[in-house]
Amino acid sequence: MKALGIFREVQNSPNRETDDALILKAVMDQLSILKTETVLMTPEAFDGADLAGFDIIVPMCETYPRLMRLKTLEPKTGAVFVNPADSVLGCYRTRMLESFAATPGLSYPATEVRRTSADANARPPAFDAEGGWWLKRGDVHNTCTHDVVFAPDWDEAREIRREFESREIKDMAVQRHIDGDLIKFYGVGPGQWFTWFYHDPSVARRLPFEVEDLASQAELAASCVRLEVYGGDAIVAPDGKIYIIDINSWPSFARVRAEASVQIARRLRARLRQAAARKA
Repeated sequence: MKALGIFREVQNSPNRETDDALILKAVMDQLSILKTETVLMTPEAFDGADLAGFDIIVPMCETYPRLMRLKTLEPKTGAVFVNPADSVLGCYRTRMLESFAATPGLSYPATEVRRTSADANARPPAFDAEGGWWLKRGDVHNTCTHDVVFAPDWDEAREIRREFESREIKDMAVQRHIDGDLIKFYGVGPGQWFTWFYHDPSVARRLPFEVEDLASQAELAASCVRLEVYGGDAIVAPDGKIYIIDINSWPSFARVRAEASVQIARRLRARLRQAAARKA
């Protein structure tokens, strides 16, 4: 068996350039231990690469042209893709929110997707937001600290909107702020492995909640965009309700890299065995 890993673009790994590369290397090391031949490739090298001969391909790249090239090549290679291009594209924020809205039982904050043009933003969203709004660029997740910004009132939201527009960001999500504890979660599956931690333990109130509910909501969010290796953010509100904020493909797993690499490699080997069984 032969596996290819494609690194994430540096600009799409703000403050995580090393961590993103290290998790992919660690997974490939685990696959090597399991007698799988592995190759690692930069996104720039992928642009002109022939993907023939690989049994499984693990793309961390996120830019639209590369994902569209991957999508075109997927049916031609016969390889297993984890996560496939459509799933990564499904994590682009506007698409992700459409999938969230179409998924029964998934809990996330009230959100409107808007154009960043001025005429689309004369009024605040229809939903109440006494605690303010989060304005988020509508395509990829954070590439800098200005991509997700809190606005306590609509006048400030207008300023953030202008900044988005000046960077040629066409769409934005306007999301209700939810009071509570901010949690980061990671998963492999469905149903194989799940873990979580507070973003900042020093300020977490440690509001009570059911971990099973968090895992269920995280898996529901991942399944609606067909992710097998995923991470994301959630809020635990004072009443224990859990809100999914984001879901993304191939996070850095920085705090749990050793354990995560073993779990991901297990998943990839299982997918290889499933593919081999179908061909037999």
